Amino acid sequence: MGFEGPARWQAIPQPTAFEPAGGMWEPERVRVIAASRGLRREAERLEAELRIFGIATAVDVSDPVIRLRLSALAHRDAADESFAVDVDDDVVVTAASAAGVFRATRQLLHNLRAQGAVPRGRVRSVPAVAERGLHLDAGRKHYPAAWVIAQLRAAADVGINAFQWHFSENEGFRLESEAFPEIVSDERITRAEAAEIVETARDLHIDLIPSLDMPGHLRHALAAHAELRLPTTPGLATDHALDITREDPVRFALALIDDMVPVFPHSTRWNLGGDEFVDFDRIAEFPALATAAAERYGTAGTGFDLLTAFVNRVSAHLGEHGLEARAWNDGLLRSAAERLDPGVVLTWWTNWNAHMRPVAEAVAAGHRLVNVNDALFYYVLGENAGYRYPTAARIWEADWHPGLFPALWGPEGQSTVRQELERPYPALLRGASFAVWSDRPEAQTPAEVAEGIRGPLRAMAERSWNAGSALSLEDFAALDVAIGEATPLEEERRHV
Repeated sequence: MGFEGPARWQAIPQPTAFEPAGGMWEPERVRVIAASRGLRREAERLEAELRIFGIATAVDVSDPVIRLRLSALAHRDAADESFAVDVDDDVVVTAASAAGVFRATRQLLHNLRAQGAVPRGRVRSVPAVAERGLHLDAGRKHYPAAWVIAQLRAAADVGINAFQWHFSENEGFRLESEAFPEIVSDERITRAEAAEIVETARDLHIDLIPSLDMPGHLRHALAAHAELRLPTTPGLATDHALDITREDPVRFALALIDDMVPVFPHSTRWNLGGDEFVDFDRIAEFPALATAAAERYGTAGTGFDLLTAFVNRVSAHLGEHGLEARAWNDGLLRSAAERLDPGVVLTWWTNWNAHMRPVAEAVAAGHRLVNVNDALFYYVLGENAGYRYPTAARIWEADWHPGLFPALWGPEGQSTVRQELERPYPALLRGASFAVWSDRPEAQTPAEVAEGIRGPLRAMAERSWNAGSALSLEDFAALDVAIGEATPLEEERRHV
């Protein structure tokens, strides 16, 4: 399994390169030494984790050592997760950042879980893309804070470094609001619980990305503010849509963001949504949008111009908070009078409609991209809307890598036209993400969701880090079983 040689490196994701030296590292005692103050937390964490395997903390200078250190170039890019691990009598972990040290120590622990020892030799690993994410729709379904924290730990264990927390949906608003308590669901995360989630993510080197979808997907919030909805249009749904033709509804949206920003003091990114605002194929049939677009842009103006203008305004507002704006792709790049701010990162989930713009247009316009390929990575509860639960087998069958986006659809249905960014990837490809959508919240319990996503999420993590995988599906499946799951530390069990 994995790399050829006298010993196999058993970890997910597999490292970029492994040069075995023969033999196994299996000490009874070890000291973990942080070579700099910024790595003390990693040293303390690793010592506690090693005790789970019966490896005591050594005090004798003759005992083996694990030395954690930053490379000479570490100051150049704090987000660089590349690392090296040299395993002899002692172990030396060298990384460009504390996050890289954390990723490297997970590799040591995986080997201990899989085979009780670590192969001696030299490992080098560099992620193919900067971001490997997990999105959770916690708006349609309430997930307890302890469950979210457990998923953060499971995701970080295999190299996931971004968590997109989607706390608002048509069916619920599940994060405590101080400014708008009337919109909050009975089942919700309190601000105290949110602080616990936020600090856990930070400790695990996971960037927490709030996801507050607008101007669509707001049915629950707008139920308490019906005067802010897009005007009723016969035969077309508007109860979920903010009226972006008027100033008061837009100010409400910005105020809602302002209320939530303090919950996420360490976040640098924010997904504002922008998707499924109205039936895009019938956008010209909404009188309020048609009238406002004509007044603002002339006879050629459309609702897409208004949507783009709204996204640009929210993006600018987020920028004032120091946050990078993200948005889903389906309704964007479809305007004529308004140009989408090129700084908006597009979370690219689909091209199911022939009118949706292709990935190539986003690249040409200079947008950074996160690949959330719905054909492979949408875990939709109840398999709603024709989705099937993702599996590692389908991910391998597609030979997926971070540059492989959803296929283009033609007027008669899905075509075979691939959308693919070739390796080495352009800088615009930021990464990839797995997404849990709670369409039918009763379809699975939180425990069943956790079990269901484990394999395909790990498959995405492996193939995202390595731009594909040298493993066969059979080897990956065996490795998945072998490394099992991390045993929570005692303080983690008390914490959760």
